[in-house]
Amino acid sequence: MKVFPHLGVQFDPGVVEHEEAGRFLPVTQIRRQEDATAVIANISAILHLENDPESLAAVQYCISELLRNVLEHSNSPDGAFVSAHRFVEKGPHRVTIAVADCGQGIAAHLSNTHAEVAEDDELALGLAMQLGVTGAKRGMYGTPENAGAGLFITRCIAKGTGGYFLLLSGRAAYRLRRARSNDDMIVLYADPYDDNRGDRWRFDKPWQGTVAVVEIRTETIADYDNFFQWIFKQIPSRKVVTRRIKFT
Repeated sequence: MKVFPHLGVQFDPGVVEHEEAGRFLPVTQIRRQEDATAVIANISAILHLENDPESLAAVQYCISELLRNVLEHSNSPDGAFVSAHRFVEKGPHRVTIAVADCGQGIAAHLSNTHAEVAEDDELALGLAMQLGVTGAKRGMYGTPENAGAGLFITRCIAKGTGGYFLLLSGRAAYRLRRARSNDDMIVLYADPYDDNRGDRWRFDKPWQGTVAVVEIRTETIADYDNFFQWIFKQIPSRKVVTRRIKFT
């Protein structure tokens, strides 16, 4: 996955490396929007999703939103690091995406508008995953009216497909576990801390920045547009959201 070259470490794995094409996107540094656009445009060929446009749309959305969050909000001098892996040989077909940065962290960003989270990373994570809290500029798949929707929708995509979601920043982390049955995928929550599939942690030593991971079970997405409509039907504010959000 090319982790050691980014760390500047000399490393001989002693094994033959796997071919990247169709399997994974190695750790890739994203410093500017042009870098993110290139990864998003090429992800179909990288993960061999050319014949699965519905899954590709979901994967592109999640990568776009996670990278946009870093580039717009993190103040990270090194930008973002992204990696992705496609699993098709054993178990459910799925794509796992991870994005990490060493920026200011979620609490520092949100404290500009929510002073109460300045010293509370756990509260900051909970707010960041709710709809309409964080604020956003125009993105690849939306307009300024979808402010704060990225992490919320990414979390809902993970749950709605039966996958997992992880968000870590500062001294706190939240994990949404995989579904054990189809019934466990149905109910979405505006507040992630209301979900009985969620786990929370507090750490003695903080991560300076943010890490986000999403798993998409691609075989469960038959119709991407209807999947989005289903997501918004699960939340109380759906009438406002579906009227104002535009996806391409």
